[in-house]
Amino acid sequence: MAYIWGRQAVREAFRAGHGISKVYVAAGARQSGALGEILAAARERGIPVQPVTNAVLDRLAAGGNHQGVVAEAAEFEYADLEDLLARSAAPREPALLLVLDHLTDPQNVGTLLRTAEAVGVHGAIIPRERAAGITPAVLKASAGAAAHLPIAQVVNLPRTLEALKERGIWVIGLDADAHEMYDAVDYSMPLALVVGSEGRGLSRLVREKCDLLVKLPMRGKVESLNAAVAGSIVLYEIWRRRRWSGAG
Repeated sequence: MAYIWGRQAVREAFRAGHGISKVYVAAGARQSGALGEILAAARERGIPVQPVTNAVLDRLAAGGNHQGVVAEAAEFEYADLEDLLARSAAPREPALLLVLDHLTDPQNVGTLLRTAEAVGVHGAIIPRERAAGITPAVLKASAGAAAHLPIAQVVNLPRTLEALKERGIWVIGLDADAHEMYDAVDYSMPLALVVGSEGRGLSRLVREKCDLLVKLPMRGKVESLNAAVAGSIVLYEIWRRRRWSGAG
């Protein structure tokens, strides 16, 4: 059992059919907007709603910003990698996958998953060890988008990238030391964008598996952008290019 908190995250969990069994809501909270939708969805499904104090919500959300609502739900169900790859092979458009190379900050992971869902990424891949999984904090940071995006968790990321390449998927890594600019690349082919971890960037073995490395130009005094910001910019560039070409 797990808890999901925050109005957007809980609402999207309902929309995605995320197996919610109970809803806790702040006693006396105004039942409008997103909260009103949550309570209506709970009533339609026969899910119990329990008014509680903010102190109870604080405890259930482990101090997170619950916005007056916490849902009791099943643990996040990761997608099978083979199913995710089969989905990405749909003939209507080239595959677009997001790969996170050992990101540990739930806010960064949630932001990237939110962007990925917004631009139509077919699925995301994350490592099982030394990385943030799809926790309640990630669901909250993604504003519930993670509930709609197939996400596979793998044991060996370099080996998984090799498997993607064997299926005709190009692997493009985002790296501050790359020679190629992100906006000078053809993104029309099936591809997986790899975003490195906070601080360290791409790990050596992952970098070696990339077919191409790209970077964002920097004009100011800072050396690089936050991983979630940089990854989001490139994801939108890929979508923009594909929209113009009719491929996405």
